[in-house]
Amino acid sequence: MYASTTRKQIIIRSNDISCDDFGALFSNLFGNLYADSPPPPKNIIIGGVYGRHEGVSFRRMHYRGDFTVDFPAPLDEITFVIPTAGKIIFNHVTESVGFAQIGLAIDKAEVRSARFVDNHAQHGISISRRLITERLSTLLGKPILQKVHFEPVVDLRASALQGIRALIELATGSEFDLLINSGSLMPSRLREMLVDAVLETWPHNFTEALRRPSPLIAPRHVKLAVEYIQAHPDHLASGTELAQLTHVSLRALQEGFQRFMGTSIVAYQRQVRLERAFAALSQGAAPSVTDVALQYGFSNVGRFCQYFQSAYGISPADVRKGVRTRPMGSTML
Repeated sequence: MYASTTRKQIIIRSNDISCDDFGALFSNLFGNLYADSPPPPKNIIIGGVYGRHEGVSFRRMHYRGDFTVDFPAPLDEITFVIPTAGKIIFNHVTESVGFAQIGLAIDKAEVRSARFVDNHAQHGISISRRLITERLSTLLGKPILQKVHFEPVVDLRASALQGIRALIELATGSEFDLLINSGSLMPSRLREMLVDAVLETWPHNFTEALRRPSPLIAPRHVKLAVEYIQAHPDHLASGTELAQLTHVSLRALQEGFQRFMGTSIVAYQRQVRLERAFAALSQGAAPSVTDVALQYGFSNVGRFCQYFQSAYGISPADVRKGVRTRPMGSTML
């Protein structure tokens, strides 16, 4: 067993070793990230390749023996599992079973346990929901106003999904080590490739939007309104006020937002304020959730929390406490 040597190591490689030894190897590289998760039984053998970098992990793993892992707390990540042997069973609202040609997208905030059966092996990617939302917003050129939902069960024989498997094999192959270790830029480039591959190939509720042709360039009055909203997130300007500022009728501005921004003026303002609230709560010395809500124009704190949870898949209180940075469970999923 060995770990790659680089300025900042991000990959573990191991032959078949005990789960305790693998855990020690993992902790040595990434720190004791799984203190709250009970370990697998000591007779379980783990092997493969596991990589992790700033909110994204990728793996090609196998597990010798059947066992169950309990997840003690919700986690702000989505796991994409491509089984290559045996089965994996997630228990949440309904049971999800992955095997052979059946892949799974699992929201870890909804999962309570996972069972590994018949010497399960897998390729997989896990991504912070925050990263998924931010990248999707960048690709679409507009705020994301609802939670991203991936198709929970997919047929892995689809060519696009086979492409994800090929990308994971590239990332976990020993030939890639020379490139990943050659400098500080490649890990971030790989992370972006993995996120983009999932967004572009694994079906979700924004898939059609991503496949549409690029929108026309927004007219000047829409750009001016957007710039004003971005520059004054703490001021909830009315549609009439924005129309006056941009020298068009309210109806023209409303139609411009729907056509070029894909949303209403009110919804766009809300998302901008949510984005600023997220940034404020992410700071180490952030004020209270109530203070942040009021600062960005949300007079109803309960409603603010609902909007926030829907947009980011995590509560504002958890973001303030840094929960969003918590990793996934001890099975390296």
